[in-house]
Amino acid sequence: MKGIIKIARYMLFNKIHNTRIRSKYASLKASYGVEVGVAYNSYVESDVTIGDYSYINANSYIENCEIGKFCSVSSGVYISPFEHKNNFRTTHPIIFNKKYGFINENYNMDRKKVIIGNDVLISLNVVILEGVKIGNGAVIGAGAVVTKDVEPYEVVGGVPAKHIKYRFDVEERENLQEIKFWDWDKQKIVKNIDYLRNVSNSIV
Repeated sequence: MKGIIKIARYMLFNKIHNTRIRSKYASLKASYGVEVGVAYNSYVESDVTIGDYSYINANSYIENCEIGKFCSVSSGVYISPFEHKNNFRTTHPIIFNKKYGFINENYNMDRKKVIIGNDVLISLNVVILEGVKIGNGAVIGAGAVVTKDVEPYEVVGGVPAKHIKYRFDVEERENLQEIKFWDWDKQKIVKNIDYLRNVSNSIV
């Protein structure tokens, strides 16, 4: 009975918010833009913001982050997983467990959010560590572990992730950052599909 009620809640949420949340592990307290999709078996925590038209594929775990519009997040992606502190004398999380009264009130437990721009592609099995900023239009290669910031329209890959190339020359990167297609209304995007596909060089 509880399962049926939960399914009904998600169906109602999707109808009201124009979303496609398919995973029972996606928090309805997270912030979702229009037509955001979350595939089955993906976790989205309540401290997550996802912009319009972005989607999360199956078996991903997303927490402590802000994701822009039109982002493509593949399967098996982990964003901002909790990190053990290897500069302490123990890496065990017992030192953070309030149950045992070990938390020092003066210790700052605030975690730096991952900030992901717009139109970012995050490929299969990527891990993005706490506090990383990823610029608009960036591409993260499959299996990468991202430990530092990624520039707009930069392609990175590897463990740890390193620069591979830029998708476009400086002029085109600056142009795309200026026009911000992700802020266009749906009608304008449809009119300019040829521009976004590189078939045309003019915006109508």
